[in-house]
Amino acid sequence: MMRTSASSLLRAGARASPLRVQRAAASTHAISNPTLANIEKRWEGMPQTEQAELWMALRDRMKGNWAELTVQEKKAAYWIAFGAHGPRAAPPRR
Repeated sequence: MMRTSASSLLRAGARASPLRVQRAAASTHAISNPTLANIEKRWEGMPQTEQAELWMALRDRMKGNWAELTVQEKKAAYWIAFGAHGPRAAPPRR
């Protein structure tokens, strides 16, 4: 049987807790409406790094309570996941 002192458990908890607080705090703020406005028209023209950053921010927000997401965030997340871009883009008209 392994025994651990209470003080060592407290120290381990004190070291681990700041990281958890930072993760939770990072995903609690809504993404600004200007960032998400007309995302369906701007997505293809955005640099890939900006696309990835936006998607990661939305993904982090979606890990929490969906009732806290704004309507713009829900629409943007849906469009990025299922919208007509990339391989789902409509073929060009001739």
